[in-house]
Amino acid sequence: MLLRNEGDTEKLAKRLVKLSKQDNTVICLNGDLGSGKTTFTRYFIRNFFKGIEFKEIPSPTFTLLQVYENDSHTINHYDFYRLKNSSELFELNFGEAVTEDVCLIEWSDKFEEILPNDRIEISFQIKSKFSRSVKITLRGKFKNQKY
Repeated sequence: MLLRNEGDTEKLAKRLVKLSKQDNTVICLNGDLGSGKTTFTRYFIRNFFKGIEFKEIPSPTFTLLQVYENDSHTINHYDFYRLKNSSELFELNFGEAVTEDVCLIEWSDKFEEILPNDRIEISFQIKSKFSRSVKITLRGKFKNQKY
């Protein structure tokens, strides 16, 4: 799929929000630096929590985790970029989060062995200054879903 601009990225995020409001969802985001992982995440969070204004939705590259929540939902935004091994995720409540909440995981391919079977994988590839090619793989319970 080709995302020609940020508007296309937002449309994709909106479609995946619909899937994610039904159940806990893990969305894995992979691709080079600057390929659109955090941009997608910002659109996803803003559309998931329609009506709630977040001052910032920063990349958790240094904090490793940002949590966004309202009365009924929690989104955990992880970034595995700086992690050396998957055992570091224990302190970030990763095991519980992937079974109960919505999780957006940047650089998830670093620790594929700890990811749940039920997940959505999005691989971003830079095509030009504004366009990105994305490959979406639906696994487990998402395999036959339409997005």
